[in-house]
Amino acid sequence: MRERAHLLPHLGATRRAGLALGGALPRDALVLFFGPMGSGKTTLIKSVCEAVGIVPAHVISPTYTLVNVYPGAVSVYHVDFFRLERPEALLELDRDDWVNPAGITLIEWPEAALPLLAGEPRLDVRLDAVEGRPPARRIALAAVGSAAGRYGGALAALDALNLPPAP
Repeated sequence: MRERAHLLPHLGATRRAGLALGGALPRDALVLFFGPMGSGKTTLIKSVCEAVGIVPAHVISPTYTLVNVYPGAVSVYHVDFFRLERPEALLELDRDDWVNPAGITLIEWPEAALPLLAGEPRLDVRLDAVEGRPPARRIALAAVGSAAGRYGGALAALDALNLPPAP
């Protein structure tokens, strides 16, 4: 597992981080977003989508629908399992309904899906508020799985922003 952690001192840094990540992701990327409510997951996802040509205003959290599909030069599945009542419910869905077979998959609140994604190459992103420093966020990225090296470009893109080190 390769991991990086940075400080996002303001909303502009969060946007820059999302644009850098989106521009460097493989076009069949699987990215899981962890963090408490209000940590900035959807905000970061808007910028990732913007980097691949999706209008940020079209990107909204699919809390009630589970999946929003954003077509474009690179299609994006934006998934949110916050309201998933039973993890077993994922077994009732066709995997292609929530993992994009021909584009990028971005999953908020992915905990219920972890057993079904074990061993898959993916990028895990964790966002947390920095106590006493609103609106600062700590972002930690880890490339996971058998071919985790394929996310080295995304990790390097974030490093290239010269963000402050995470607290």
